[in-house]
Amino acid sequence: LRLYKYDQLFMYNHDNDLASWIIKDIVVDKHFRLIGQETSTQGIFIGGLFYYLQIPFYLLTRMDPIGATLLGGVLGLFYILGVYYISLKVFGKRVALFAAAIYAMSFVFVFNDREIVPTQPVIFWSFAFFWGLTEILKGHFRKGLVICAVLISLIWHLNFALVLPVPLMFAAVLFSAKKLKISDMLLPFAILVILSSQLLLFEYRHSFIQTKALFSSLTTDQQDILSGWDKIVRIFHLVSKNYYSVVLPSLSFPKFEQVMFFFIAIFVYLLTNLKKYRKIFTIIFLWFVIYFLFFSFYSKRVSEYYLSGIQFIPVILLSLVFERITLKKKYRNFGYLIFSVLIILNLHRFFTVPINKSGYLERKAVVAEIKRDAKERGYPCVSVSYITNPGYELGYRYLFWLEDMHVNKPNSNSPVYTIVFPLNEKLFPVNATFGALGLIYPEHSRYNKEAVMESCSGENSNLTDPMFGFTK
Repeated sequence: LRLYKYDQLFMYNHDNDLASWIIKDIVVDKHFRLIGQETSTQGIFIGGLFYYLQIPFYLLTRMDPIGATLLGGVLGLFYILGVYYISLKVFGKRVALFAAAIYAMSFVFVFNDREIVPTQPVIFWSFAFFWGLTEILKGHFRKGLVICAVLISLIWHLNFALVLPVPLMFAAVLFSAKKLKISDMLLPFAILVILSSQLLLFEYRHSFIQTKALFSSLTTDQQDILSGWDKIVRIFHLVSKNYYSVVLPSLSFPKFEQVMFFFIAIFVYLLTNLKKYRKIFTIIFLWFVIYFLFFSFYSKRVSEYYLSGIQFIPVILLSLVFERITLKKKYRNFGYLIFSVLIILNLHRFFTVPINKSGYLERKAVVAEIKRDAKERGYPCVSVSYITNPGYELGYRYLFWLEDMHVNKPNSNSPVYTIVFPLNEKLFPVNATFGALGLIYPEHSRYNKEAVMESCSGENSNLTDPMFGFTK
């Protein structure tokens, strides 16, 4: 599922274009990078790990960004096996099979794994950190702390919000009712320092710019239009929407919040009936509350992906419930029937998802056509303008570089090719279409060879112009 129609469903956009430039900077320009892109919070950057992971796949496809989709397939398989292994260690084989099946075939998880962005591993990171906490609960301090140390070192490379459940390590130690020895902390601490050296080096070399930016973002009003009770309602709605999408991605009923109350009821039922897991349920409850309260009072506008760090919870709850149902002979067939229906709903949603034909294939095709026409007419360079909504003009520059094209700004007197999205034949008639993208050719009669040559004699704006989120 992670590789089905890998090219048609590859929604190549600014984030992918930006990642491609970063990978080009590493591979072609030989620039060893400590950081990836700048986040939406100014002064805070994503670590470079996820970009380095993509390099072998880019090399495999000769620096074509389509190679990144293969990484999504590899990581998706790793996550499925990881969810099975973690659930097996914590709850047993039957729960593990349900959990792995849910993760493998849930529409939301499939498309999460197909998203080749640094935040993609966040959901699995949460599963793994949960596993580390359960090891601490068992009194396996060294093992649990090593797992947590490795995962904490990855936070900078994924999403800073993952720092929120870190204090739960102290709660897990407390709930274990065993004494933590200094010797149990030495190896985890050493691992944390070594694996965090990239972040520490970057901060030292740049006067702790990210530390200051993070503190500023937490202490400065970031002007969200919602606050107080309205913000709490908004966060509850987003969490409900996320949890709804795990099981019912293709239905318009019931409402998101109704499904959320269903999960709350499941949690209460399991807490009441599975006394051996009460400490684990307490950790899950605290994890959820920390996330919910933090984002309810966070002054920045919050979208669904900020809350991905609690997306593992419904998988665990559902798996435990289906285990309970199928263990009872009287309800076994009913349990398998309901589980099968949920899987079928998710698969139906996946195989019938509409393809937004403005992604990788269409963008690459329109760039190739611009190159073909320019070469046919003898233009050594071109300029490109866009008729679209703000933000949708992004996500083309790497593809122009891949075609080895000199692309200037429209005011450079170079022949202007115009990309149109969405199509509107009445207002903006186009000369050629590529899926949902349109292309308007230059008025060739306006350009003479000498003027075009002069406009092409300067720098290649495609290479020299600044790019949002990219720091050399």
